[in-house]
Amino acid sequence: MGRIVADAIQTSVADAEVRGLFKLAHEKSADGRKSLYIAIGDLFERRADELQPSERELMLEILQRLTDDVEMSVRITLGNRLSENSDAPHDLIRMLANDEVQVAYKILTSSLVLRDIDLIEVLRHRTMQHQLAVAIRKDISEEVSAALVETGSEDVIVTLLNNQDARISTDILEYLAEESKRIDSFQKPLVRRPDLPADLAERMYYWVSAAVRNYIIENFDVDINDLDDQMSAAVSDVLETTENGSGVAAERLVERLFNSGSLSADFALKSLHQGQISIFEFSFAKLVGIRPVLARRIIYETGGEALGIACQAIGLERSVYLQFYQLTRKARDRDKRLSKEEVVRLTKFYESVTRETAFLVLRKWQRDRRYLKAVREVKE
Repeated sequence: MGRIVADAIQTSVADAEVRGLFKLAHEKSADGRKSLYIAIGDLFERRADELQPSERELMLEILQRLTDDVEMSVRITLGNRLSENSDAPHDLIRMLANDEVQVAYKILTSSLVLRDIDLIEVLRHRTMQHQLAVAIRKDISEEVSAALVETGSEDVIVTLLNNQDARISTDILEYLAEESKRIDSFQKPLVRRPDLPADLAERMYYWVSAAVRNYIIENFDVDINDLDDQMSAAVSDVLETTENGSGVAAERLVERLFNSGSLSADFALKSLHQGQISIFEFSFAKLVGIRPVLARRIIYETGGEALGIACQAIGLERSVYLQFYQLTRKARDRDKRLSKEEVVRLTKFYESVTRETAFLVLRKWQRDRRYLKAVREVKE
């Protein structure tokens, strides 16, 4: 050890502090090695910028060689102290991040010095305890999140999902949503994430409820049709709450008009002309007799056929249907004007569907199609 320190100080022999390190290097006792470790760590922290690359490399090698000889508490103290120092030497921080987890923990959870490549290296080569520490860092990048998922550890992935500050790509969220069909522990933290895409959250609600439905049928004597109605209603209630927290006032207004017998297609159309989209959506749902979450899917379905069937089922004029279609396209930032070809297509379709046929289709829609589809998927 004395030779290594001698090499490190050969270019700065006049430095009293470094000469003190040279003296400590000749100490053979445990206290001497402890003092040397602390002194080098302190020098590295305070004067890293003054050291030549060769000196930094040799001092880091000294610390690494001393690691097994210095008691854990000493290394933990250094790691904890440097974890909050954004100016700490990168190579020293990286070394501590790869030490035993008791030493590395604060570095991995807090140090801003670590780069993504450092964290990914730790994830791939160190223990699950190191991985868990990385998973609770603030502002984890998408690349680090992906590496955490690649570990395949259920505990690590659940910790990541519970970290609201972690950035997780849509592709990874979709993969984890699919995995959550067989790994129940992913489900709750996934649906609680603010960055979970609405369509993905909706899909999860449907197939999770379908799985619960099948379990109930297998274990209890219940009426299947009644259960399906209740499960479908429960899923829709959840989705309406999730998607329309800001539409409570609109829903209450429509409810009052409906109860007083004042709700009409003219009112819905006027709301749409005025850009009051939430009021229109709730009004349409009430007029057609379906839940708002299903009404939105029908209103904005590409092509307009579903909207036409719903309008025909409640006896609306063709002109009202065409205005509904045109103005809802505008609400979705599409071209406001309909082409002549599109008007002809929609008109032909609308006139080809009788009110009786449309009403039968609507009755089927009143039990959510996607819920029933999820039931079939879970069965398969």
